[in-house]
Formats: sequence, C-alpha cells, structure tokens
Amino acid sequence: MYSLNKLKITVLVENTAGGKGLLGEHGLSFLIEADDRRILFDTGQGLALRHNAQTLGISLENLDTIVLSHGHYDHAGGLPTILEHCINTDLFLHPQAIAPKYSPRGNIGSPIDNVKTLASHCRRLIWTETPTEIMPGVSVTGTIPRHHPLENTGGAFWHNCEQTEVDGLLDDQALYLQVPEGLVVILGCAHAGVINTLDYIAQIANTKKFYAVIGGMHLLRANEERLQATVETLTKYDVQIVGANHCTGMKAMTFLWHQLGDRCWDCRVGTQLQFGNVET
Repeated sequence: MYSLNKLKITVLVENTAGGKGLLGEHGLSFLIEADDRRILFDTGQGLALRHNAQTLGISLENLDTIVLSHGHYDHAGGLPTILEHCINTDLFLHPQAIAPKYSPRGNIGSPIDNVKTLASHCRRLIWTETPTEIMPGVSVTGTIPRHHPLENTGGAFWHNCEQTEVDGLLDDQALYLQVPEGLVVILGCAHAGVINTLDYIAQIANTKKFYAVIGGMHLLRANEERLQATVETLTKYDVQIVGANHCTGMKAMTFLWHQLGDRCWDCRVGTQLQFGNVET
C-alpha cells in the first residue's frame, strides 16, 4: 500500500473540548490532512463544527473530500452546512447511511436522505459498500463483516419508528491510512465492533500490525469480557497509539487506559496528531 508522506489529524468535534473557546458536542468530526489533500471524516451534529474550526484557525471552505462513517445524526448532522460551501468536494458514504434510522430516543438519522440533493451539492457522490480508495494511501472499508461472538451494534436500532425493522448498521465503516510509522485506523462509532473492524482491515490491507487506532469504539454497554477481548486485539496488532473517544464510554476508556497505559492518548476537541515527515 502506498504510504503518505505526512498526515495530520485534528479533532474538530467530540464530546469533550480541551482549549479556550472550544465547544464539546455529542458527536465526532476529524479533519485529516493527508499530504496535499484535506479530508473531513464525519461532521458532528452541526452545532460545534464551524465554531471549533474557526477557533482553531482552520478553514472548511476548500475540502477535497468528505467521508461519513455512518448515517447517525451525531456524525452526519453537519453535512448540510458543510455541503453549502463545498461544491468541489467528493462525498464518500455507504448507501445505508441515508436510510431511515431510529433508536428508543426516536429519529437519529441523517438530515439529508435524498440522493438527488446529495449529488447536487458535491462534485462526486461515491457509494462505499466495498473497500474504496479515496486517494493513494487512504481507503475506506465499506461494510465490515461481523464475526466476533462478543460484538454487536452497541444498542437497539431500527429502520422504522414502529421498531419492527432492525437496523444492523451495515453502513458503519472506518478509514485506514498508511504512514511511514504503519497503518492508522480512524473509527466513527465502530458499530461493527473494534475487533471485527481491525480483523477486516488486517485482511484487506494484508497487515499484522496497526500503528494507531483513533475514534469512537461504542463500548458504552460492553461487559468486561468484551472489553478484555478488545484490549487483547489491540495488543495482538501491536497498536502503539489508542485514541478512544466519543461513544467509547468512560468505563471503557478507563479500562483501556488501565490496561494499555501510555499507549492511550487524549482525543478531545483541539487534539492534533501528526505522523510521517512532520514540519516544524
């Protein structure tokens, strides 16, 4: 796999914030600067994204690519605002990301569920049911196979308000990026499961190691057996940086920090992680 020369990841939206003037929001968004390309991975709910970007001195007007990890409101809610200013931007998402989505709290789906509307507001609309290259060194998984017996979607989700059509969240997908240090994986919510996600990327990328795993892990309701299995998988793949945030849950993050120690990194709003040939 082609290796990026340099990579910078900035947390723009997350449940907690770590700097003056920054806002926390239940959601997730990363700005990924991969060589000379600017990729926005998820958009949060839409309330904090532009504020935090402006506070951090980051422009969102010249994005090359937007990628949605899945179609829940806390990842796709900011999409309408972003697309208003990004007509030359490619949009990568799974077809199921615009399907109706409900939880016990009600409608939790994307604010844009119309294909024509999406297509009219971006340069290219690319569906990602299978592994798809965004640029050399950067790919998205598409649908992740579910094999591990301990992993589930992490909650009750449906396609209808009557709660009769179960939503298996087949749209859940992750980014994987090759840098000189190794492979970096960025998760949205990991509804497919962290173990399933890493096992699948290991298979399609033909690797036995990951350098970093960053993002939401949806371990809020995970029992200790699942938490331990997750730690064992991160250890098996020799992950050096674990940046769990958003939907991972305080209990699970505490467990990860206790088990993995200095491999765990803080990933609140304002955090920046750099890989490869870092410019000083």
